[in-house]
Amino acid sequence: MIALLLLLIYIVYRIYKSKRPLTKFGHFYDKSFYLEEKKEYEKALDLRKQALELDTLTNLERAELNLANARMYLRLKQYKKATDYFDISFELAKEEKFPYSKGFDEVVEAYLQANRKKDAIELVNKMLERQSYDKKFKKLQSIKEKLKSV
Repeated sequence: MIALLLLLIYIVYRIYKSKRPLTKFGHFYDKSFYLEEKKEYEKALDLRKQALELDTLTNLERAELNLANARMYLRLKQYKKATDYFDISFELAKEEKFPYSKGFDEVVEAYLQANRKKDAIELVNKMLERQSYDKKFKKLQSIKEKLKSV
C-alpha cells in the first residue's frame, strides 16, 4: 500500500514538473538542452529566445544562452550562425570574468570555417588579455601564432 502511494506521488510530481511554467534561467537552460538531446533543435532555439525575453536575466546568463545556441550550430556545422551567436555571447560577457575553456580552439575553428579569420584573431587577442585573472588563457598564444601563419 505504501509503495503504491509512493508511486502515485512520484507520478504526480513528474507530471507537475513537466507542466510547470518556465520562469527562471535554469528552467529554460535545462529544458533547451533536453530538447537538443532529442534533436529538436528549432524548439531548443525557440525556448532560448523566450528565455532571452526575461527581464530578470543577467548579462552572463544571456551570454550563456547565446553560447548554447552557438555550440548547437557548431555541432550542426553551420559555422556562420555559430559565429554570430559567439559574437553576441562574447559581447554580453566582455565585462565578466569567465574561466578559460578548452573549447576556445573549436570557437576559433568555427570562425575560420565561416571565413572570418580577422575576427578570430581579434577574439584570440581579447581572450589573451584575460590572463590577468586566469593564466590558462596564455594557452591561446599558440593558436594566435597558428592564425598568423594560415
